[in-house]
Amino acid sequence: MWFHKLAYPGQCLTNSHLDIIFSYLRKKGKYAKEPKVKFTTTDCLFFKTIHALYEKFVAQKKDHSLITAQHAIADYIRGRKMLCGSPWHLCDHVLFIIHMETESHWILGRLNIEERRMYMYNSLSTAMKDSAAIKACQQFAVLLPHFFALFDEFKKENKPVCLDPFEVVKVDGLPQQTSNDCGCFVASFAEYFIDMKPIPPIFDVEKHRDRLAVLFYKYARMKEVDFIDTENEAPPKSSKKNLF
Repeated sequence: MWFHKLAYPGQCLTNSHLDIIFSYLRKKGKYAKEPKVKFTTTDCLFFKTIHALYEKFVAQKKDHSLITAQHAIADYIRGRKMLCGSPWHLCDHVLFIIHMETESHWILGRLNIEERRMYMYNSLSTAMKDSAAIKACQQFAVLLPHFFALFDEFKKENKPVCLDPFEVVKVDGLPQQTSNDCGCFVASFAEYFIDMKPIPPIFDVEKHRDRLAVLFYKYARMKEVDFIDTENEAPPKSSKKNLF
């Protein structure tokens, strides 16, 4: 059923689908010989963690004591929370899976760290949906500067990190879904970006779903037949410790 939902148009993708796809993209970028862009990704749990903290942050009148270096979000930023994660200070972009629960809709968020700007990719663009999508992105835009301030790696010229919220920008001109295919759009938007290819105005959902289903079926079979663990896909680790 996992591959059936991935392959056929109109099927809603689950957390499992998006997590596995973004894990694959993360490894693809991290272990590429000549990556076109320096990036990392997060998972569905990251959004849930951000959402829960933001609600608590607002309820407690922006209590900054909630934002600590021991928080799970700080571990994501260090690159320690997920397999094949990268420290964010070594990346130019971070890609986020965002689920708008009240809308039952997936969108893609992309943080450009240098620009301090978050880009929102929405495949179901209406005034109401866009408003909800920007609101979902604002949670990242408000909290992440405070977490960045905890780490010296994000300081420039020894100046404190600016705590102002990141700007949220809607990406215009995207192809639009006509059925329950938002998860496929999110995965494809992310892949177009990391391959540095323009997103086409006409989007063949069936073609993209077929490609993803075949790709991950072959990938799963390769790991099963060759007894490859996720950890073993990485190049040999350096003997030097990561001090970050």
